[in-house]
Amino acid sequence: MGLLVLGACGGSPVMRAAERGDLTALRVELGAREKAGDLSNGEAAKVARAVADRELRAAKGDDATKRVRETRACAVELDGALEERMKTHDQAGAEAAMALFDDGQLGKSTARAWLVDPDDAWRAVAVRTLTRDDDAAARKKAFTDPGPRSRRAAMRAAAEAMDARELDALLEAARLDPEPMVRTEALRAALKLDGNATPLVTELRDLWQAGDDALREDIAVAWALPKLYAAGGREALAVLVAGGLGPGAIAGAGAALRAPHADKELAASAAALLTRTIDNATRRDRMHALAIAPMSGASLAAIRKASGEDEVDAQVRVAALGRLAQVKEERDKAVRELEILAARKDDEDIAPRARMELARAGDLRVQAWLEQELAAKEPHARLAAAGALAALGRSARGAPLLADADASVRTRAACTLMVAARVTPR
Repeated sequence: MGLLVLGACGGSPVMRAAERGDLTALRVELGAREKAGDLSNGEAAKVARAVADRELRAAKGDDATKRVRETRACAVELDGALEERMKTHDQAGAEAAMALFDDGQLGKSTARAWLVDPDDAWRAVAVRTLTRDDDAAARKKAFTDPGPRSRRAAMRAAAEAMDARELDALLEAARLDPEPMVRTEALRAALKLDGNATPLVTELRDLWQAGDDALREDIAVAWALPKLYAAGGREALAVLVAGGLGPGAIAGAGAALRAPHADKELAASAAALLTRTIDNATRRDRMHALAIAPMSGASLAAIRKASGEDEVDAQVRVAALGRLAQVKEERDKAVRELEILAARKDDEDIAPRARMELARAGDLRVQAWLEQELAAKEPHARLAAAGALAALGRSARGAPLLADADASVRTRAACTLMVAARVTPR
C-alpha cells in the first residue's frame, strides 16, 4: 500500500531518486533544490517518507529492528512498510506489529493469534489487546508472564480496561516487578482505577521508600491528582517539597504548581524548592527545575543568576537563557547571549545546545549555523541540527540528511521531517 501511494506522487527527480534508493542522485537533486530554495516542508516530508519506507523494507536482522524503532514517532506515515515488515516473524516484525497496534492500524483479532507465541516480543502485542471485561483472567495472568515485554503490555492493557479488582495486583507489580518500566506502567494503571483514595495514598508512601527516580516522579505527580490530593496527597506533597531533593521532589513541585486546586501555601513551597534546586544541585536536577520553574519572584531571580554562570556550568547557563528567551522582557538580552554561545568553537557540546534554544525562540539568524551543522562529523550533531531547523519551522532545510551515508541518520532525519510537516506543512 505504501509504495503505491509513494509512486503516485513520484514525478519529480528528487522523488524518483528517493524511491530508487540512489543516494548519489538524491544528494545531487536535494542540493539543487536547496540551492534554488524551492523545496517546501510538505514536499520534503514526502521525500522523507519515500526514504524511510525504503529503509524499513530493505533492512535485515538487527538493522531492521533499529529502523522500526527509529520510526515509531512517524509510524502513521509508514503503515504500509510496517505491515510488510510484520510478515516476517522476527524481532523487527514484532516491533512493527506493536507500532501498528499502538496507532490503531492493527486489529485485535489479528494480534490475539500471538497469545501463545514463544517469543516475548510477539506475545506482548497480543497481551496488549486484553482490554475487555472477559479478558480479566488472561490479563491478570499476564501480570506475571516470564517475559518483561508481555508484563509491560499487560499493565498497559490494564490501564485501558480500568478494572478496579486489579488494584492490589497492580500495586504489587509496582512494588516487586524486577523491571523498572513494568513497575512504572503498573503504577500508572493503578492510578486510573476508581476506589478509596485514602489507602492508595498510604500505599504510595510505602512505594516511595523503595522506588527508583522514575517511579517516585509518578508518585509525586499522583499526589497532586484531585482525588488523592484531598485524601492525604496534599500532606505528602507538603512534606516532599519542604525538604525533599531529587527528581521526585522536583516533579512533585511542578505538579503542585500546575494543579488549579493546590493552595497558595503549597504552591509557594513548591516554587521555593525549584528555586533552591536551580541555585544548588546536580546538573540533572538543575536542568529539570529550570524547565518547570515559574518565571516570577525568586524563581525568576534564580534563573537570571544561572544564565550568567558561564564558568560554573555552561549547559545550565544555556538552559536558563533558553527560558529567559521565552519572556518578552528578557528575550533580547537572552538571545544576544545565546548567539555568542552558539558561535563558540571551543566547545562541541555548548554551541549546538545554544543553537537549539535560539531555534525554539524563533531566532531566524541561527538558520545558517544549523545548515552548516548538517555536515558535522558526529551523527548526533547532524540530527540535532535537523531537529533545530524543524523547531525553527524550516524542516525542509534539513533534507540533505535524507541522503546521509549513515542509514540511521537517514531514517531518523526522515521521521523528523515527517513529524515537523504535521505542524508546519508549508
